[in-house]
Amino acid sequence: MKPRSLLLTLAATLTVGAASAVPVKLGSVPVTVEPNAKLLTLSAAGIRTAFPSAAGRPDAVFMTEDRKVSVAFEWRDSKLNRTEVGKLVEQFPSVIRAQVPNVKTLKANLLQVSGTPWAQFIFTTPSQGDELRRELLVTSAGGRMLVVTIAGNMKDYAKNEAVVRTLTNSVRVN
Repeated sequence: MKPRSLLLTLAATLTVGAASAVPVKLGSVPVTVEPNAKLLTLSAAGIRTAFPSAAGRPDAVFMTEDRKVSVAFEWRDSKLNRTEVGKLVEQFPSVIRAQVPNVKTLKANLLQVSGTPWAQFIFTTPSQGDELRRELLVTSAGGRMLVVTIAGNMKDYAKNEAVVRTLTNSVRVN
């Protein structure tokens, strides 16, 4: 599914209510976040519709109120120890370049969010009208890989950056 089609599908399957400002546990994912009124939550049925293949289907998805930027949480079966997160910053860029066609820019960093180390990968790819921006935040949760994917066009991300950053800065690994 093309990214634009995916965003349109996501927008069509959002739950009616906006996310609340109180801490929320994300289902089976060992994470608590503090979404706000400017984020919409994709229902479980909406996630299944937007991501028909079980492989790579996120466990939770938030959308900005303009439905242009998504923030998806996926707790993968892949093993990852907390001590290995820093190594990803050096190793994973080559994987991204091998798996994502036409990567234009790619930045890799190690961040700390609430005392948890996260590998951050921000990359852009060409698209009609505007570049697509993807950001992967990767850490260890329960010995498994936890991936947060932020996706949207550059201009849409720029308009929604404050809301997205507020959400990602509120992530607490349980």
